[in-house]
Amino acid sequence: MLALAAILMLVGSIPAYADDAGNKIEIRLKVDSKQMKIDGETVQIQPPYQTAGTVMVPLSVFTNKLGFGAKVQLTDNKIIKLTYGTHTIVITLGSKTATIDGKKTTLPVAPASKQGVTMVPLAILAKSFGATLAKDAATQELVLKFVPDANKGEGGNSIDADAGKSKIGDSYYGWSMNYPTGLTMTNQTQDGDFVVFEDVKKEYYLAVSVEEEKQELTMEEKRDEMYGYFDEGEKIVDKKTVGSGSQSYERLITKDKRGFFYEYRGIQANGYLYIVIYGKKVKTAQELAKSTGLLDSFAPSFNRTDVSIKDLTRIVDGFKTFTDDDYGLAVKLPKEWKADEEASIPWFYREDGGYLYLEVTSVAAGDTMDEWIKRKTVRFEQAFAPAYRKAPEIRNIFWNGIAAKAMKLSYSWDTETWWEEYEIFAIRGDYRYYTELAYLPGKDPNSSKLYDTTIRTMKTDFSVVENNFGEIADDYDNADRSAVVTRTSEKYGYRITLPQYWTGFKKNFEEPSVDYGGTGVSVGVIYSEEVSFTFGELSSSIDAYFRDKAAQSSKYRIVENTTVQFAGYTARKVVTEDTTVSKDSSPYRVTNYYVLKGDKLYNVWGYCALANASDFNVNNMEKALSSFAFTR
Repeated sequence: MLALAAILMLVGSIPAYADDAGNKIEIRLKVDSKQMKIDGETVQIQPPYQTAGTVMVPLSVFTNKLGFGAKVQLTDNKIIKLTYGTHTIVITLGSKTATIDGKKTTLPVAPASKQGVTMVPLAILAKSFGATLAKDAATQELVLKFVPDANKGEGGNSIDADAGKSKIGDSYYGWSMNYPTGLTMTNQTQDGDFVVFEDVKKEYYLAVSVEEEKQELTMEEKRDEMYGYFDEGEKIVDKKTVGSGSQSYERLITKDKRGFFYEYRGIQANGYLYIVIYGKKVKTAQELAKSTGLLDSFAPSFNRTDVSIKDLTRIVDGFKTFTDDDYGLAVKLPKEWKADEEASIPWFYREDGGYLYLEVTSVAAGDTMDEWIKRKTVRFEQAFAPAYRKAPEIRNIFWNGIAAKAMKLSYSWDTETWWEEYEIFAIRGDYRYYTELAYLPGKDPNSSKLYDTTIRTMKTDFSVVENNFGEIADDYDNADRSAVVTRTSEKYGYRITLPQYWTGFKKNFEEPSVDYGGTGVSVGVIYSEEVSFTFGELSSSIDAYFRDKAAQSSKYRIVENTTVQFAGYTARKVVTEDTTVSKDSSPYRVTNYYVLKGDKLYNVWGYCALANASDFNVNNMEKALSSFAFTR
């Protein structure tokens, strides 16, 4: 029997919306086992365990240099930043809230510390790093497989190929150093603040990390930052402060379980903490010391007149150049922006707001640019209530060397802070080119010139598109937004009719919870069985539950709380509104129907952001709710 309090917590929660197999690395591990295998090599670990249906594994599953080799950074002894290739994950001990590649998400279980080892949920982190996860039925092992980052391995960027270059460095972050013959860059973050080099035979490892640090750090604080780069089980065999005054640096010598010795140097200068890591598989730390001339050459400076330096910087005049070979695309964006490597089209974003993407589709027979823009304008008016949008502004421009049109849209989630969105429409040959740029004015220090910079620097090679793509219909543009579809749950005995263009966020109707929606509007069903209370008890608990929520915030109010007839049964209808405005929330209204059918409880709900409460959206939501019916 399910407790009533647990049921209400469940149904009262509405979602917030704001290869080549031969080249793969394989990691095998098992719940309660102290070993994992990386491509057959055994590594000792804290045993994984399972809680609330989630397998928790030590952080080293993702940071071990044999496998993912993700960079880890610890802040305030609880905030953990993992960087692997172009992916960045930020998690916090004891919190289910996480940020994955700039997007906030909720973890199934909060990261925890067990016997001094950080344990993290396996499945969601593995997926975020692009790995597949399966279970070997014969051995009961969990098996992760992933293709190493495209820039990782012997196929990296060889510095030796640059004639006359005897040094490497970064002009933006202000560092330079010598490099040995055969050095290859095997990994570099999008910002260039972490770069890894290895020789072809993988006999040594070199990394340079740059962390912004305006305040002067103490010895202990510098070492704490350096500890964040250790693998699990990596032991310190020597540590000291070398030199004095502004010329001093922190030095750590470590040994890992594979027999590698590493020397870490922490140097603070120029408003940064530079962490330089050199490693080699040797028998003693003394042997490592014989090869530290490379480390000695590191300098927190970059001489722009020295032509012998290979500049590895990705940031020039505050902008980065992003490319996409499949679209022949190049565009300059402010240094704070990132590329979403998981997106199916070129997509770029700021972590605190703003995005740019390019979409290429085929021109439908008889279609024109004016008709295309007209359809986009109608959808904009359908997506936002009148008070939350301004009239579109359309003008003629040149984009990528051809005549095009730009439409400026302005919209708000609270009528106080307004976003600006620029949509660029262009047609060449058989293809339509659609660019969308959105940002919050003033949020980006470059926002005043962001649109002009994007238009000026965005270049697409039309011949690349024509050679790479065939027929690409724009299903979204051509969708009949009046069409509906009826879905039935055989297991739970109900049906519901939904707009056909809506997206299914949870679309398996044989699962207890389903969730479909469009821009700022959604409808769902949550099913619970073996409940042990009467309708009167349900009603009393609903009253108390929502009264408590309203008492906790002056921005939260109960609009309606009544007993109604719904789907042929007596039901409780509760409509609530929350006008809280925060980084993660905008004002919204939720309609809940609670139907008790024997020992089964159905919560049929509709959500609509107030900004998106257009007649079109509200009518779609209400029609979907009223269509709910039992099939048995």
